[in-house]
Amino acid sequence: MSKMRSLTVVLGASLVCAGPVHAQATLDAPPNVSHGWVAGVGGLQFNLLHRFSLGPAPSRKLQNAPTLSVAYGATSWLSVGFNYASASEVVQAYPNEWELFARIAPFTQDGGAPVDVYLQGGYNIAAESVDGQLLLARRVGPVRAFAGVGVLGDALRVGGSRATVAAGATMRLHGLFGLTADASTFADRERSDDVAWSAGVNVGIANTPHTMSVHATNVASRTLQGIARGTGHTRYGFEYTIPISLSRFNSRAAPHQSAYRRGIEAPETKPVIVDVRSLRFAKGRIEVEVGTTVEWRNRDPLAHTVTADNGAFESGEIGPESRWSQTFTTSGTFSYHCTPHPHMKATVVVRPKSSESKEKR
Repeated sequence: MSKMRSLTVVLGASLVCAGPVHAQATLDAPPNVSHGWVAGVGGLQFNLLHRFSLGPAPSRKLQNAPTLSVAYGATSWLSVGFNYASASEVVQAYPNEWELFARIAPFTQDGGAPVDVYLQGGYNIAAESVDGQLLLARRVGPVRAFAGVGVLGDALRVGGSRATVAAGATMRLHGLFGLTADASTFADRERSDDVAWSAGVNVGIANTPHTMSVHATNVASRTLQGIARGTGHTRYGFEYTIPISLSRFNSRAAPHQSAYRRGIEAPETKPVIVDVRSLRFAKGRIEVEVGTTVEWRNRDPLAHTVTADNGAFESGEIGPESRWSQTFTTSGTFSYHCTPHPHMKATVVVRPKSSESKEKR
């Protein structure tokens, strides 16, 4: 019971101020330090992680270390789920490692904060340990950088708690292709502790909601315990993300209309940008003045639409790495959605120009 009370304290500290964030895509998360995400509200996120290594001579048997991650989006800022690794090396003679977790996002960069903030707390059954991690992430152009600290209640089940540190980054080189790397270790690292690391390439699979990474690493399982210390030998593997939302199957495609494509000149005035990524409109609510142009840029590997709930505007299909814009000439509140993915919703609030407001006074 004391461990469960500790977990409640870890999670409860930030529940009062959470805001909207994204589901996970490998384009935005490194292979090991990948806890900077929550699942879409009401949706399930499945991540299949498989890593391979060769055994000792003379047989050189191929050994695999799979990890299944499942998370449910309880709200737009809270996910609950588990990681299951069937070939874990965290605890000797205990290969089946379960980590039950809850993850919250009290602040987001898209919501106006300087960084994304994620707090995870959970219980590792193999290590019999309550664990937690605070992770910060910031996006600067094509780069998203991560840094985090954590505490393992019983590190590697040796009878003592230890702190951890981690850092990593992803970088989109072009469209749906990017590079990634990260490293993590104990804060009080000893000579016998290998730094855990990973490096690879990230790919968005065109015309699907799925992304994947192909990478190398020296850890088997991707739990807070698993990434605390490297194993001393290299594994090669892949991760495949499967976000599932039942509502996306109960919709019809929008009629095709023209959209701004990459390389075609955008409107003369500088538009307000709304990125569409990881099956989300990055800015759930924006406020602009009359006459402002809003531009939606699709950073996902599949097509989306920007469709006003009241029929005021309709983008048609916006393909991957394409864009579409709308100039708002009247004030009001415009709620909109993506027709193929109805769970994707957002709002534009259009205010009268400040000069017009002063004249009316």
